[in-house]
Parts: sequence; C-alpha cells; structure tokens
Amino acid sequence: MSEKTDGTQRGPSRQAGFEVLVTAQEAYPKLEALFLDAQHRVDMGFRLFDPRTRLLSRRAREVGETWADLFQHTLNRGVPIDLTLSDFDPVMAFDLHSQAWHFVAQTTALNELTHRGAATITVRCILHPARGGIVPRMMFAIKTRQALSKTIARLNDDPNGLDRLRFAPGLHDLIRVREGRIKMRPTALPRLHPVSLHHKMAIFDRSATYIGGLDLNERRVDDAGHDLPAQDTWHDTQLVSTDPALARDACTFLTRLPDVINRKGQPPETSSAFRMTLSRRRARTSFRLAPENVKDTLLQEHLKQIAAARELIYLETQYFRDRRIVAALVAAGKRKPDLRVIALVPAAPEEVAFTDEVSLDARFGEHLQARGLGHIRKQFGDRFLVVSPVQPRRPDKRDTRAARATLAGAPIVYVHSKVSIFDDHAAIVSSANLNGRSMKWDAEGGVVVTEGAQVHALSDKVSFHWLGEAPESGLAARFEQWKQRALSNEALPPEARKGFIVPHALEPSRSIGTALPGAPEEMV
Repeated sequence: MSEKTDGTQRGPSRQAGFEVLVTAQEAYPKLEALFLDAQHRVDMGFRLFDPRTRLLSRRAREVGETWADLFQHTLNRGVPIDLTLSDFDPVMAFDLHSQAWHFVAQTTALNELTHRGAATITVRCILHPARGGIVPRMMFAIKTRQALSKTIARLNDDPNGLDRLRFAPGLHDLIRVREGRIKMRPTALPRLHPVSLHHKMAIFDRSATYIGGLDLNERRVDDAGHDLPAQDTWHDTQLVSTDPALARDACTFLTRLPDVINRKGQPPETSSAFRMTLSRRRARTSFRLAPENVKDTLLQEHLKQIAAARELIYLETQYFRDRRIVAALVAAGKRKPDLRVIALVPAAPEEVAFTDEVSLDARFGEHLQARGLGHIRKQFGDRFLVVSPVQPRRPDKRDTRAARATLAGAPIVYVHSKVSIFDDHAAIVSSANLNGRSMKWDAEGGVVVTEGAQVHALSDKVSFHWLGEAPESGLAARFEQWKQRALSNEALPPEARKGFIVPHALEPSRSIGTALPGAPEEMV
C-alpha cells in the first residue's frame, strides 16, 4: 500500500511488476529510487525536466539536494544517462524555448563536474521539424511579429537580456544587436512550429519503465491533500512497469524519434503494451500548418476500448476536445443503453483558470470542449457524469482572484493526468490528452493495461483519491457513488465535503468559447 503524506491509506496501488503513482509526492520519490538503483543505463524523454528541482525522498537527499546532484551521483556510479527534451517555438513560446536551453546547459555541464572515469549524460533538445508553410506564415505574420516584438521589449528591459539570448538560439536569425539593444530584423518572418514532444518517460536498465503524464519541475509538486493555493495545485498520474517488452518498445520510440520526425526513418513497430502518437514534417508544406501523422495507436486504442466497453468508461484528462473520441462515445451510447461515462476534467484549462485575460486560442479550445461534452451529454443524458475536483475549503488570500480558479465556492484542483479506464478489463495511462493535438500532432507515449488485477489497482486508487472512500465493487454502483458524491458535495459548504469532486460547470466554457472556422482543431 502507498500512503498519503498524512499517513492515511489510499488503497492498493501495486501488483507484481506494476505500480500506480498519483501526484508528484508519490511519483518523484519513486523516480529517485529508480535512479539510485539503476545499474547499466537510463534512457529518458520528457517535455520538461528541470534539474534544479528539489529531491523529495530521504534516500535521495543523502546524495544531494536537487536532481542535478542525483544525475551527478548516477554518472559517478558509472551509469550513463540519455535525455531527450522538447524544444519549443522560439517566438510563440519564448519562455519555454529559453527554459529548455537552460536545462540543456545545466545538465550537460555535469559532464565537467563528475569524477574521472564517470559515465556521461547525453542531452538532445529537439524542436519538432514540422513547420507551417509560407502561406500560413504570411497569414500569421502580424501575430508572430507582434509576439516577437513583445519578447524583444522584455529582453531590452531586462538588465540580463543580452545574456538570455545565449539560451534562445531560435531567435538569432530574427534579430540583430546594435549598441547593446536588441532589434527585430526588418524582413523577419517567424516560422511556425506547432508541434512539441509531449511524452514523459524514463527506462532503467532496459527493464523498468516510468511513464505517464508527469514532467519534472517545482510547479508540479503536489500531494494527495492538494492543500495549496489553487494556482499551485497539480494532479498527475504515472505508472511503473517491469515488463521488459514495454521497456524495449519505449526505448525504441526514443531512439528512432529524431529520424522519424525528420522523414529519415520509419515509425517503430511495437509488440508490447506501448502506445504512441507520432507525426513528421511534410515533404511539401507551402499551404500546410499540420504535420503528417504516422502513428496514432493511442487514438486507435481509445476507439477500440470505447467500442468494447459495456458498463462504465472513466476518462480523466486535462483537455476533452477530440471529435473522434466524442463521436465514438456518442455511437457507443446509442448502441448500449447500459453504458455509463464519467469524465473528470479541471474546472478550467490552466491558460483560462488562473488569468482573466483569455487568448483566442484558449477560447477556441473552450469551444471545442463545450461542444464535445455537450454532444455526449445529449446522447447519454443522466448516464453521463462530468466532474471537476475542488479543495475542501473556501478561497482565501493565498488563491488567485481569477474568476475560474474557484468552482462551487472552493478553490480548484488543477488536473493534468491522462487516465482512461474501460469497465474492469482495460485502462490507458499516457502523456496524451483527449484532444486532437495529442491524438495526431505531438509526440506522445503511454501504456494500455489489460491484466485484470492491474486494471483494478489503477481504478481503485483513482476512485479512492477523488471520492475519499473505497469505491463500490459493481460498476453501475460505482457510477452512482460518484454521482451522489458530486451532488452531495455541491450542496454542502466546502469544509463539510468529502473527497474532492463536484459537478463540472459547462456554461463558463460555452460563454467564452469561440469557433474559428478553418482553424485545425489539433492546434489546441
């Protein structure tokens, strides 16, 4: 059994060779232990991995304070580390782009600090080569040049702005420096880089795989109590599996990734429970913004399991927007009158919840989600339950005052996890949200779980976390338990509630949602 930080049991989370980790408070110490126990090599692929992040376990803190210290300790033991990080659009995502190259500098510098004869860390920061063609570049030129201008102004206002350019290689062709000031080149036409590497996985000695939705930095540190300011909460889920076939396929995914996305190699075939999304740059791009999808086994697995489910589908996701997933659920609801669906989503996306200045992209995403959930509700009626987690307290001065950072009179718990459970026979845990971007564009990795005991362990742990009590054993009874808990909590004052869930409010998404005819839904 794993435990909450307050010592209360959360329910079973382990089977032989399989462990469910809910929140960073569970996942990070397990990842630390896997590093400490690694004997031969570590292969990693993350969207974000900040080596300045504090170590959480007592055992890891015996070797240092931060992940940089743990990396150095691992290298000094003779265990090489191979790390793939995502780069980002340098104009439209400047902070992420700059941050990624800071991570590269900090991790590669460890090779200069290790003992003589130590192993080395190899770090790749990969910008997915799919780019918008000249037509979309021209269409978005006003927006991209405005974004570049704002970034330049920020850098010029920063006493360390010129130094920061060392960690922004993607800007170098768009700017020039004159007399200590950064200026945009008159002919600058920023490229569009709409795709990122979104997977979060690490493989140890080609035998143990850590995989799911959780990157590594301080922002993501939260525990089962979620007793933080609303804007600091973060809920996520990882799995650890000792299936050697899964480890082999996950390593192959990371190894082949650079060639596949560059059209220099074929996507990997798998023989394990590993599932993926992979796209590559197009051969001709003049009129295109979207990449060419070459593997969508995460989408296909979802569609397969939706079609096979008989009683209960549980979908926990940061974004619920993909039209294919929605259509499959609607079709299943028509065919199967006993099928029920529970969806758990954050009260609002991060880019909406913690600010009152909502971008057009965010409004488009809200439109897609409100439309999709509305279609499912229309088909399923009271067989469809949509919930969002909130804290069992009233807002106070710790919390942001942004309107959608509260729901049902309580501060929200931000959900980033990606967990899908189908009856008691299958589950998927991955890095992929239920949106078009994750299903078709970004590089994603996950695992389908089909062993009954493991599905039960995952389902029970997820339910226990949100309900605050053991889940009912029957699937129909479990749906009613979730429904009654959400409705009961909504009727009670926050401090009297049990668990975290309340009914999700769809109207705020509808009210700000904006359709963008012609825009690819995979953008958001």
